[in-house]
Formats: sequence, C-alpha cells, structure tokens
Amino acid sequence: MARTTLTNTLSTMLPLLFFLFTLAAAQTPQIYTDSSKYKYQGCYNETTNLPGTAGDRALSDGANQVLMGNMTVPLCLSFCSKGTDKEYKYAGIEYSRECWCSSHISSLSAKYADSDCNMTCDGNDKMICGGSMKLSVYMIESGSAHVAAAAWGLVFTAGLAVYML
Repeated sequence: MARTTLTNTLSTMLPLLFFLFTLAAAQTPQIYTDSSKYKYQGCYNETTNLPGTAGDRALSDGANQVLMGNMTVPLCLSFCSKGTDKEYKYAGIEYSRECWCSSHISSLSAKYADSDCNMTCDGNDKMICGGSMKLSVYMIESGSAHVAAAAWGLVFTAGLAVYML
C-alpha cells in the first residue's frame, strides 16, 4: 500500500516538477544566436585598464552607441551593420547598454568564459549583454547570407546578359 501511495505521489509530482524546471530554464538569460549575419564569438575583456593600452578599447576605431533602458543584441548588431557610416566586422555589447563597433578586436583582449558576461540587456532581460569590463562579441561571418545573396545576384545578372545577347 505504501508503495502504491509513493508511486501515485511521484506520478502526480513529476509533471509539476517538469513544468517548473522548464519555466525556470525559459527565464534564464541566454546568449543571442539568432542573427544570420553576425555570429557570437565569446566573452572578451575590455582593455581600457590594461597597462600599455593608453586607454584604448578592445573594439576601438569604430562607432559606439549607449541606449540606457533600451539596448538589446539585435539593436547593437543592426547599428554596427547599417546604422553607421560603414559596416563593421565586430560588434560588442558591454555593461548591459553599451554597443561598440570596430573593424578589428585588440590583440590584448582575451577570451573569458561565457559566464563572465553575466549582465542582461537593458532592453531585454532574457538576453546577455556583456558585463562589467566584459564584452559579448559578435563577428560577421565571411560566408554569411548577404555575401551569398550578392553572389547569386551577380550570377543572375550575368545569365540575363548572356540570354539577351
């Protein structure tokens, strides 16, 4: 009888435990990976406090934007891709609200564990947006969809030109 009661209790509790576990996992902030253009590279340290850097940033020579209360990874990636005067290879989000764009990343910036980038985005608390003196770094992949689309455009144009001759 005791065994039947234990089995009944477990069969009642398991769905509830599964639901609570799933709910907790869904609320854990995640690294953003839904971009077709930029790919997540990891968590990197900021270099402004390192000796010999003269205060240069890990992502220097580019553009930056601070959106207090509104920053998300997609907003930063869009800004570094087409919201500036040029498309930058690297995009980094720091301190939950700072977006940094650059054509290169400093050789002094070291890769850290992803868990060191532990701040959520000001504009979406389900996304990770760097940390204190840490950047969630994204890079344009050379084989991204926009490069393939441009190549197909050239093939189509060349084919059309041959057809018209």
